[in-house]
Amino acid sequence: MAQEVANKFIENVCNHLVRNMNITKVEEHFKEVIEMQRKSAQSQIDFWDMLMMNMLYFTENEQIWEKEFLKMLEKKEWLKTTVLEEELLMHQMRIRQQVAEQMDAAKELFHKQYTTDNVTEEDIVYDYAYSSAGHSMRVDLLTVLVSTPEQSKVLFNADPQETIRIINGYIAYHTDGIINKTKLL
Repeated sequence: MAQEVANKFIENVCNHLVRNMNITKVEEHFKEVIEMQRKSAQSQIDFWDMLMMNMLYFTENEQIWEKEFLKMLEKKEWLKTTVLEEELLMHQMRIRQQVAEQMDAAKELFHKQYTTDNVTEEDIVYDYAYSSAGHSMRVDLLTVLVSTPEQSKVLFNADPQETIRIINGYIAYHTDGIINKTKLL
């Protein structure tokens, strides 16, 4: 029962986050960011590498997000918004450093993947947009939860791992819906 209440709460918060989203503005935003990356690249492969490195960054952030979120659920205590922002910023700076250190090895793997998997620019652009949108939704969701601690404490009565699994499902569902409505190329 507690999990059902938590799931419904998560569903409502996620729906709230995307309810008034303007797909045209989302599409314009991604096109601008992608075009900036393209213009700053030395070549098509360099452009692809930039997007892939960003996806690596978003993936690393997702793991930190899950870890921090799980800690709050297990302790049954929301961090204050300012503390959470500081924590996430600190992790993001560390992740940026790690990703920069991994760049050469990562690019080597990417280049193999481009040829063995017959990756297209469209694949990379849409995967990048999906990763970016998912990252934004995770940060927005957590911000809503910590800034409404009284309402959000219903999540403390549910299983933390299952709650994160449900959240990831809703984020994937909404991100997929958003990105599938855009035309990025």
